[in-house]
Amino acid sequence: MPELPLRHEALAPRIAVDGPAPLIILLHGYGSNEEDLLQLAPYLPDTCQLVSFRAPFMLRPGSNCWFEIAFTPEGMWRDLAQAAQAYKVLDESITAAITAYQTDPARTFVVGFSQGGGMAGMCGLRRNDINGTAILSGINPWYLDTFSETPSSDFLVVHGTFDEVVTVQTGHETRDNLRAIQANVQYAEVPIGHTIDLRVIAELTKFIGARL
Repeated sequence: MPELPLRHEALAPRIAVDGPAPLIILLHGYGSNEEDLLQLAPYLPDTCQLVSFRAPFMLRPGSNCWFEIAFTPEGMWRDLAQAAQAYKVLDESITAAITAYQTDPARTFVVGFSQGGGMAGMCGLRRNDINGTAILSGINPWYLDTFSETPSSDFLVVHGTFDEVVTVQTGHETRDNLRAIQANVQYAEVPIGHTIDLRVIAELTKFIGARL
């Protein structure tokens, strides 16, 4: 397995394709690790290379985060310096993964859950080579700065209506922020808490499949 700036796990395409394979980047949530979202692998397109990154900051063994957070009476506090550092190394890691795994640079997707959803959103907003960005029960990616240019990526935002960790109102804010900059965004709500179930996966696979 090639070394990248971030530690990762990778799964090769289950079905070979002519030419470079599409790449799906997976970004876990707060307190998890790179093995978490690989559970989605059986449901994702067989022709895609999967790369799941470990967030750079360790909370304890097997538990990492993209940046520290705390819940205060004024709302969620975020360590923005860590967030900026995490995005920088993630951005470098995605570029390195495209080269190392020899994937199709014109077909890269980023999928993130919870805090990883916010990081995925940052990638879709800042990079110009992302085809599709999926924010699953994610925090609003507007925590570092605002964006005025229409991104090249399409976006999928899926949120649980009973999410007790990242409320569905956050999903609404993310959707509305994306629409305000004329991004192509699809939005869906599912009657679940802070998790991923088969209905979320169905939205995700439909979103990616339409863009392959």
